[in-house]
Amino acid sequence: MKNLPFLILFAILINIASIQAINLDITSKPISNSFIIELNEPAIFDLTIRNLEKDESFEIYSLVGIDITPKEPFEIKSGETRTIRIKLMPQESLKVKRESSFTFEYKIKNSKNEIQKETLSINIVNLGSSLSIIPESIHPNSEKILITVKNNLFFNFKKIDIKITSAFFEYEQAISLKPKEKKELIVQIDKEKLKKLNAGNYLVNSQITVKGKTDSTESQIKFLEKEGIETSESEEGFLIQRTEIIKKNTGNIRKKIKITVSKNILSYLFTTTNIPPTTTKTKDSLRVYTWEKELIPNEELKIIIKTNWFFPIILIIIIIFAIRLIRRSLYTDLELLKKVSFIKTKGGQFALRITIKVKAKRFVERINIIDKLPPLVELYQKFGLIEPNKIDLDNKRLEWNLPSLNKDESRILTYIIYSKIGVVGRFELPEAKAIYEKEGKIKEVSSNRSFYINEPEE
Repeated sequence: MKNLPFLILFAILINIASIQAINLDITSKPISNSFIIELNEPAIFDLTIRNLEKDESFEIYSLVGIDITPKEPFEIKSGETRTIRIKLMPQESLKVKRESSFTFEYKIKNSKNEIQKETLSINIVNLGSSLSIIPESIHPNSEKILITVKNNLFFNFKKIDIKITSAFFEYEQAISLKPKEKKELIVQIDKEKLKKLNAGNYLVNSQITVKGKTDSTESQIKFLEKEGIETSESEEGFLIQRTEIIKKNTGNIRKKIKITVSKNILSYLFTTTNIPPTTTKTKDSLRVYTWEKELIPNEELKIIIKTNWFFPIILIIIIIFAIRLIRRSLYTDLELLKKVSFIKTKGGQFALRITIKVKAKRFVERINIIDKLPPLVELYQKFGLIEPNKIDLDNKRLEWNLPSLNKDESRILTYIIYSKIGVVGRFELPEAKAIYEKEGKIKEVSSNRSFYINEPEE
């Protein structure tokens, strides 16, 4: 009896030694930690195992209703770390429970039958529970509804065929969902069905099909109450502007509505409406139109306002053009007038004489006149009294430099162009330009556009 405490202590030390004989550092990573009953596919984990003792071979198993593969032993050397992918398949006794989460104990045994115990958790669910389908509330004015589809599991759905039916719509689509991912679906609402339904909660049935297996789940849509007016407004057109305003009673009681539109003093002169306004008032520089009406449920008031800017814009263009002509004649320091005339040649070639008249309305100096030749013509190297100071045949450009011109003084610049190719129809020449100095300021002026019409001989 005196040796009994020593025997107990010795037994405890032997037990501790046997427990510590297997020493593994294990971490688990879920690849797919859910078992969906209809799909009958195993849950998958990666076990990262580090052997803290000597070289050894191991095998993994469970005694609590979970089949673990691979069943074959694997070797891990001392100090080595290996990642082992295991598949977990619940036995029939667990499938019928349909627990949302199940934590179980598994064991790792070495070649000496020494054991290390660990735990894992998997979800055992049916297909309908794997997704949450959450529709937002519907307003009487809604045209579309947002439906959120959430993957409740750590499971990768590569393709899910979803069919959603309710009193408001029917919708089908194939989507994919990563683990714990959410996706939003925009669904068109049947407006005609909407008008016939009362406010309240309505059932939504969702049919889910994955890999040929189908299950269903239910949720609710709340159809909100409303008393009010629906307003829509659109604008279109440029020269003829059209504004359409619609107010509709979408409630279930009579409702008095008011539409107000303002136009400035100019635009109201060219504005018409499809319905005469209830009142028309002038406030400051605005003309204010007001329509008032009491609408019964589902009745609408449509106002169409048109403003025709076609004639005032033409009038403004004419005025601007006239002002420019007046300003040009009154305030231009230098005037360029370009003319073209036909010349007969001995060889029957097409030739034109270009004349540029430069006239000063005020004293100007350092005058540089630039003219460009049109395409398809050549320059005849014979000029009038004033020859160009620079001839650039590569860029078809002529330049004259005049030191100065007094008021009403003028110069005539002429040159001839010809073409070996016959020209028929309208032949237009570029504008000539002049850059000059007036009272220390550099200014620029362009000539008129000139053209020649060559009609074929009958």
